Amino acid sequence: AGQRLVTVGQRGHILYSDDAGQSWQQAAVPVSVDLNAVHFPTPELGWTVGNDGVILHSRDAGRTWSKQLDGRAIGNLLVAEGERLTTEGADKPFLDVWFENDQLGYVIGVFNLILRTSDGGKTWQPFQDRVDNPQGFHLNAITSTGDALYIAGEQGLLLKWDTGLG
Repeated sequence: AGQRLVTVGQRGHILYSDDAGQSWQQAAVPVSVDLNAVHFPTPELGWTVGNDGVILHSRDAGRTWSKQLDGRAIGNLLVAEGERLTTEGADKPFLDVWFENDQLGYVIGVFNLILRTSDGGKTWQPFQDRVDNPQGFHLNAITSTGDALYIAGEQGLLLKWDTGLG
């Protein structure tokens, strides 16, 4: 987050440091689930994702966080998979998050779970149908290199995002 270091972890812990990691402060977080990844496309705006389908957002460089989505709401977003996810419970973890800017971002997770936002996380759209992953492998990491976006998954799955598809 600019010069600030931000780390996420177990039981909803988020810590930040303004002195290169010599001292840490705990952020205000509304959940107690394990958090798996964090991304700041700008020094002020950040997102973190975790277990139970949680997506949190910070507007103040990681000092405070608000919940944008959780597993209970994911089932309502996914028409084809929604009933199964709702029946199985809200325990589907997101494993990584990546934002191109303060509006456009993606979260990925288990069983080919991928959501996209184009409004800074106010709303999320399912994107599973745009990922060539018929086996439903877990999606573990998402990152950009140059102008390409890549998703890495289990069993050696590596996908290159065709940004021309939206």
